[in-house]
Amino acid sequence: MSNGLAMPLALQAAADEYLGWLQLEANRSPNTVRAYSAEIRKLLGFLAANSHSLTVDALRHEDLRAFQRHLAEKLRSPASRARALVAIRSWLRWIAREGLIEHDLSNGITLPKLEQRLPKPIEPDELTRLLAALPTASLLEKRDRALVQFLVSSGCRISEALALDRTDFPRSGNRLVVTGKGSKQRSVYLTTDARAAMEEYLTARTDACMAMFINFDRSAGDDRERRLTSAGARYIVKQIRQQLGAWSFKSPHVARHTAATTLLEVTGGDVRLVQEVLGHANLNTLQGYTKIVDSRKQEAYRLYQQFLDGKKKDSIS
Repeated sequence: MSNGLAMPLALQAAADEYLGWLQLEANRSPNTVRAYSAEIRKLLGFLAANSHSLTVDALRHEDLRAFQRHLAEKLRSPASRARALVAIRSWLRWIAREGLIEHDLSNGITLPKLEQRLPKPIEPDELTRLLAALPTASLLEKRDRALVQFLVSSGCRISEALALDRTDFPRSGNRLVVTGKGSKQRSVYLTTDARAAMEEYLTARTDACMAMFINFDRSAGDDRERRLTSAGARYIVKQIRQQLGAWSFKSPHVARHTAATTLLEVTGGDVRLVQEVLGHANLNTLQGYTKIVDSRKQEAYRLYQQFLDGKKKDSIS
């Protein structure tokens, strides 16, 4: 198959076209586009450093194997290598799909095996203490409590929460709509406490910013441009963790793990429902949560057995 061009297509041009497609047609987030761009640049830099012709038709499987060996030497973390190779593989598939090369080279990319790390949610007792201890004296404290309550209640990604506007808050009821990965929308729900915390925070605000969650750094300039950033949200969690001793609350994403695990427990393991609530495209993503629920059930039965054994001893004596 030929790409129909008189001159061989440069790899950089193919990369630019792919990144444009990724953003405009695949609707991937700006963060994803930036990450994929960085990984592709690593490959192009490696090829240039090894005097490789930087055209699409000159790319070969052995070049990709050499790059994978290079990554294995430079990056000790299998997860870091996997992230890089996923981006490269996606780009190569696009090149083949667009007919820019005769053979699909993506099948020459092998991802390192990753150790499955179970998400670590906030334990129920600690979560209860955390939510009860969140202060509300100032507007800033009201915002922090509203953000934590919202994340724990909805199971949203922090990016989804920070993209919300004040007008997204429901006038009645507990349902609101968030926009997730790939610009897909879904409904999430607020607990009574989460709705009350958010309502108290929004009612206390006097600014003109449309964002649901705002920062309090006045250097932001225009009052309308004060949307809280993900870095700001991580700082909030860090402060709460240190001030209240909520040591398992290590990041905003822990609230999402907590919501997923709790939902699986209270729904009797309804994975499909939790998938819908969290906006996961793949059910395999939920396997870690189900393992946590299973381990908690096993511990409960272990304690139950100890209780029964104690009763047996009492009856014998």
